[in-house]
Amino acid sequence: MNTYRAIGLMSGSSLDGLDIAYCQFEYEDGKWTYQIIEADCVPYPQKWKLRLKKLNLQNAMTYVKTHTFYGHFLGEMVNDFCEKYNITKDDVDLIASHGHTVFHDPRNRLSSQIGDGAAIASRTGMTVITNLRNSDLAAGGEGAPIVPIGDKHLFGEHLFCLNLGGIANISCKLENGDVLGYDVTACNLILNALAQIIGDEYDDGGRFAASGEVVHDLLADLNNMPYYKKGHPKSLNNGWAYWTLNNVINKYRIRPTDKLRTFCEHIVVQIAKEVNNLHNNEEVLKSAKPSMLITGGGAHNAFLIKCLSAVSPVEIVIPDTKTIEFKEAMLMAFIGVLRWRNEPNCLGATTGATKDTINGAIYHGN
Repeated sequence: MNTYRAIGLMSGSSLDGLDIAYCQFEYEDGKWTYQIIEADCVPYPQKWKLRLKKLNLQNAMTYVKTHTFYGHFLGEMVNDFCEKYNITKDDVDLIASHGHTVFHDPRNRLSSQIGDGAAIASRTGMTVITNLRNSDLAAGGEGAPIVPIGDKHLFGEHLFCLNLGGIANISCKLENGDVLGYDVTACNLILNALAQIIGDEYDDGGRFAASGEVVHDLLADLNNMPYYKKGHPKSLNNGWAYWTLNNVINKYRIRPTDKLRTFCEHIVVQIAKEVNNLHNNEEVLKSAKPSMLITGGGAHNAFLIKCLSAVSPVEIVIPDTKTIEFKEAMLMAFIGVLRWRNEPNCLGATTGATKDTINGAIYHGN
């Protein structure tokens, strides 16, 4: 079997909603191709947004209950999605659910993504694959980022892939065929929070940031965070990204637009630094015209992209809207397909694990 149809589920740290992507993957002559057939972002009801945002502060029983209830919720969202697009059980080989990250602590070899796979399988009657990071963590890896396996097989024409989601992460191809990848800094997690102070859910096109001014003392404080001095592999958890950076930002009694402008500059500085360092690395794949594919919600932030383009040493490529918005959900589906084939779906060279690993627990539907 070399053709697979799978549904990928992704809940990002920015909590804008559940991304669902119904995709087809084909393997021929040693190469993978993909198609996003249908996709949606389902906004979270306010009660789920609040519950997910504060779950890391709750007790163990609340955590376990939420894990179970959220799995049933995901199953219902998949059923609604399939009904909307006339997708039957026979049209789907598997569902791969990333779940929603609550804790991420690779130093203790743990990362928790809620959303009970058995509940999803029970609700949908389909085969479900979850727990997409655990084997990597057990092998000493960061458990993140996991998408570079897809960047390697599906986006090989780009030297760099940059995702501007709640957290910005980057991957880069190497001469030996491996892929480096790691979290760079917080992105929409902070930008959205600052826009909400002004009164909007997010900074549409970066217009608020564009009207502000860079506060250089704040920029220096942000750029001096210890995380940015660490070598890779490395990854960020939502708590650090949200609370630590917000604490630095909130020390400054300045306009919200100036905070947005300054944090945009901070994102650009950190990404440009990493791209330059990687581009000059002797191990990086040499290409006549290197490019960087940018996806995630931040790709719609015209002001952020303009600032990044001004300092990037490589060509920036903004793909079609489906790829921008649903690349990560599609890659969850792809990771699930590799698990179903019993093939490695997380790269040790990326995460720092002792080996490439096969990640995912399988729950069979009806």
